Amino acid sequence: MPKGLQIIKENNNLAEWSRQVEECRTSGLSVRSWCEQHQIAVSTFHYRQQRVWKALQKSSQFVEVPLSFDESHNDNIAASVKVGSICAEVHNGADEATLAALFRMLKSC
Repeated sequence: MPKGLQIIKENNNLAEWSRQVEECRTSGLSVRSWCEQHQIAVSTFHYRQQRVWKALQKSSQFVEVPLSFDESHNDNIAASVKVGSICAEVHNGADEATLAALFRMLKSC
């Protein structure tokens, strides 16, 4: 198979596998139960999940998250996340896109 077609097939597989991982993780079922319902071997699911995560790590890009250190707004902090020496505070009203970018960045640390 020509290299371009291999890349297209791999991207299609990763898109489908990503959808499956998302569906499983948000289903409320255990991985085993979800896999049984969808006739997928648990080992196959874990392989696909690992491939999706590796692809996400390769494609992750630097995202600038504006930070402010205004001490008068500490009561607006909804959550604080610390990974190693990096600490991020999430303020009330943060939108989903900002949270997703923040967690992608923290995951890569």
